[in-house]
Amino acid sequence: MKNLHSQSGERISAHPVLKQAQKVLQSKNIKDFELFYSGRSVTKVEAKEGKIDSLTRAEDVGLAVRVIRDQKLGFSFTTSIEDTQVERAVLSAIEVAELMPKDENIGFANFKKHQYFSEKPAAKPSSTEAKVEAALWLEKLCLKADPRIQRVRQATVSETEYVSAMMDPSGNIIDESGCIVSASVSCKAEENGEGQMGGDYGFGYQISDLKLPEIANEAARTATELLGAGSTETMKCPAVIRNSVVSDLLGFLSGSFSAEEFDKGRSLLAGKMGQKIFAECVNLIDDGRLPGGLGTGVFDGEGVPAQTTPLVQNGVMKNWISDLYHSKKLGIPATGNASRSIKAQPSISTTNLVMPAGKTPFDQMIGSIDRGILIVDLMGVHTANPVTGDFSLGASGILIESGKLTRPVRGFAVAGNVLDLFAKITDIGSDQRSFGSVWCPSIRIAELSVGGQ
Repeated sequence: MKNLHSQSGERISAHPVLKQAQKVLQSKNIKDFELFYSGRSVTKVEAKEGKIDSLTRAEDVGLAVRVIRDQKLGFSFTTSIEDTQVERAVLSAIEVAELMPKDENIGFANFKKHQYFSEKPAAKPSSTEAKVEAALWLEKLCLKADPRIQRVRQATVSETEYVSAMMDPSGNIIDESGCIVSASVSCKAEENGEGQMGGDYGFGYQISDLKLPEIANEAARTATELLGAGSTETMKCPAVIRNSVVSDLLGFLSGSFSAEEFDKGRSLLAGKMGQKIFAECVNLIDDGRLPGGLGTGVFDGEGVPAQTTPLVQNGVMKNWISDLYHSKKLGIPATGNASRSIKAQPSISTTNLVMPAGKTPFDQMIGSIDRGILIVDLMGVHTANPVTGDFSLGASGILIESGKLTRPVRGFAVAGNVLDLFAKITDIGSDQRSFGSVWCPSIRIAELSVGGQ
């Protein structure tokens, strides 16, 4: 298999691979096709106990082929871009199409009909030495963040170079390349014979984007804040939900905005278009063009330009996210939300899911509550009912008394409905941050059911 880079270090162009596949398609008189090339090079550095624990590098490239013949869709892929393997992938896709049922909704993009924009700055990969230095520094910062941090389980810096390219039925080619750098750290805090784990992470387009002191301090806070946690009584009370937990809840909800889930009757938002589903203060956006976003790109997995799509405005549901197939089937716009890998056909997913920040500082939200709770962890959010939104989950938090955080508690249950929870929001924090491809602040809700002892 060819590597992503040549022996000289130059990146191998995707264009010859695409044109080789096109040549085979033309020889078989296939006029309706789509080609998708992807290449990645990942370098990962792990630091532990003041030295490098591991340093790995992995590269992979591949080509995915989709063809339409007599309204039948065929798909195949190869993780080798040698000419013989490319030809085999093309012929396999044609063979698969012969066996598939007809579907009038399938189709491919015409790239000439679109205008593409790039929101990512050009970024060059960093040296291995720079990644090593960053990983070692991150470990040191975490150990110094709090005297109760006894050890760092792992401090990691990872850099991914990538290139994606596509060819449409007319032979038009679009491509993009870039670099993503991430850092993460996990640590253990100990006090009075009790231990707690914590961690945090961040990302950027180059090493200098990583806010290592913030990552280290946040990891230390998550490890120490529940030390000495006790139990709490059963109660209904106002609550503040930390932004990290809000990101989990939004991640659970994201699938419900998918046109495919709606089409299959699996979305809890079915029948709610144009209706108020959240509190009036809540807005939610899918933004494939967000500057600095992990999910930001030039085009999606079908070659549709990245877009900014309002999902909820002032609490009212406004749009589904869609790919080309469901756009045609349901008569809705294609929103640039087709996600894919080499080994699978495109499927609908969010890009950067953004809940804009409010104007209320975190401490002010806490100070507005006489007796309540700060939720810092909900366990198993993904197990909530995806059709109804009902949940009953184990949780950890910190009691709020007279407007101040007092003692940590854990081992209690939180029950309710995800939509009802977002409908009960009374305030939105100013502490928005990114959690991978989800951007959100902390929120204050009017009432939460806490099942304690």
